[in-house]
Amino acid sequence: MKRAKTETPRYVGVDLGKRTYVAAFVDGKGKVTMGNGTTGAAGRQALYGKLRPTDKVALEAGNMAFVMAKEIGATVGCTVYVLNPSGLAVIYRSMKKTDKEDALKLAHILEDCREERLPTVPVPSDEEMAKRKLVSSHRREQKCRTAAINRLHGMFVSQGITSMVRKDLATAGERRTAVEKLAGLERKEAEHLLKCLVLHEERIAELEAEMAEEVAGSAEIDLLRTVPGVGPKVSFAFFAYVRPERFENASQVSNYLGLAPRVYMSGDTVRYGRITKSGNGYVRALLVQAAWALVRSKAGGRLKERYEEMTAKKGMSKKKAIVALARRIAELMYVLMRDGKKYDARPPAPGRQKQGGEALAVEALVA
Repeated sequence: MKRAKTETPRYVGVDLGKRTYVAAFVDGKGKVTMGNGTTGAAGRQALYGKLRPTDKVALEAGNMAFVMAKEIGATVGCTVYVLNPSGLAVIYRSMKKTDKEDALKLAHILEDCREERLPTVPVPSDEEMAKRKLVSSHRREQKCRTAAINRLHGMFVSQGITSMVRKDLATAGERRTAVEKLAGLERKEAEHLLKCLVLHEERIAELEAEMAEEVAGSAEIDLLRTVPGVGPKVSFAFFAYVRPERFENASQVSNYLGLAPRVYMSGDTVRYGRITKSGNGYVRALLVQAAWALVRSKAGGRLKERYEEMTAKKGMSKKKAIVALARRIAELMYVLMRDGKKYDARPPAPGRQKQGGEALAVEALVA
């Protein structure tokens, strides 16, 4: 009797563009086959038809990669790895960077690296993607509003009205009164910007109302909001990007959000640099805002005392201390979600200021 021939796995790297993709297939003997197509529905299905259940596929993280990872899992059933671009230095530092080369390198990364060493990114669920899109839309509208106010402020400066500051343009009523001081072309452009700002602010209000609706009745988000300084936007954005089951400890969360410092070690020398700033920048910025709110709150508890210890006694700058506090808040929020308990801002215990975010959280948890 002839034995059934076992199918050897192939390593498939797919480089995704806006409208097209390039795929590299590397078989067990090292033979390379290239293919390409469009990223539309028909083009994706054509690619899936070439895949086998035993294949291992690598994609760079992105919205289209998440869509394709789910489709490949449902259609073909093979293993898909969505890789973090920041962990693929072999591609971005290459002297020769083309779509074909990138696809081939992705395939070779799968071939050469052990699975646990791959810089994988978890594929978010449909519910998580919906929340992330809501957060991204809010961020875009906020950036557009800020840019419009900056342009409006520049028009006052161009006409020599230097007494006008940005905070004087915060509301629609203040802007309408201020624009009356302008003349000529700047006045016409300012009138147009006022209309744009109304649209941006209406959209921001709509998005925040949607967030508030999503937040209402969520037990996990209610837990996050027990932390001083953490409001609906911060808790919603954190919940959209951080799921406790995907992390082993609190330090991984701060590293994922780019709040962990870079570490330089050589012999006996250990030096800590700036934070890595990897991960979602908007969530990181919201956590910094939450840290500022916490230190101004009367209910800041041990975290507020930690900030005062860093600035008053250790001489750390306020900005550095706030970033360090934002890291602690992120770690604390993770622990609250993981353990399903709320935060109680107890006063600091003597000699315990050097505790990490997880240790602080454990001491402050109440049933």
